[in-house]
Amino acid sequence: QALLVGQVAVEHLVSGSSSGGVEPSAMAGRRMNKEMREIHDRLVDRLREEQTRAPKSPEWRKLESELQANGVDPTDLGIFSSVVPTTFDYEAAAPILVRWLPRLRDPVEKEMLARSLTGVKAGRSQAARAIVAAFRNADIEAESEKWAYGNALSTLADDEIADDLLELVLDRRHGRARQMLCDALKRTKDPRAPDALIDLIDDDDIAGHAISALRSYGPKSSLQHLRRARPKLEAVLKRRTASPLAKRQAQKALERLTASS
Repeated sequence: QALLVGQVAVEHLVSGSSSGGVEPSAMAGRRMNKEMREIHDRLVDRLREEQTRAPKSPEWRKLESELQANGVDPTDLGIFSSVVPTTFDYEAAAPILVRWLPRLRDPVEKEMLARSLTGVKAGRSQAARAIVAAFRNADIEAESEKWAYGNALSTLADDEIADDLLELVLDRRHGRARQMLCDALKRTKDPRAPDALIDLIDDDDIAGHAISALRSYGPKSSLQHLRRARPKLEAVLKRRTASPLAKRQAQKALERLTASS
């Protein structure tokens, strides 16, 4: 399974001194940096041990062998963290990962590849098309897997896949797995995107993400879209089934409209 690292230990370390006293900031900073590095090292060592023991499909092992043959160390493939540095070269690996995405059969391994392709610059268009295909081919109820595909597309999408994204994001069978497709659709700069996002404000599964994507057009550029969406935004605040995220986003959008008046 994908190995994810929580930030609790590091946040605890940053938030308080183990000695219980007050130290000069420079000294405390040096001590904290050393302790944080030690925690990072222990965490990544533990993750590598778990990664080594984790079951792997024959296809995954072939993928690792191809990476190795092309000079990419696969040791940290599948280890994701915002606080622990890893050695995996995502950019160098991207073309290989794109080729292997349709070959893998295990949904967890496919999700790991999608996460590994998130934000890459090498072969971005090819990666986006491969991930769209993986989204379409995934089981209709594979929410976590498809959400990872959508998240990757929110960093990779271009106008070449706008038609695909419009079709997928409007298909309610995919439920909450479509959430990050809202950002992906906005990223395409397709002129149909604002109208689609406005329509999706009525969809409780992704309303918050649709409003967020509309707001992300910018403080000024978003106003024309938010004005057309005002009745739907006001309805979100009254709708019992709307998520807390949707209500927060709707409130922020309405506040932007008020401030612009």
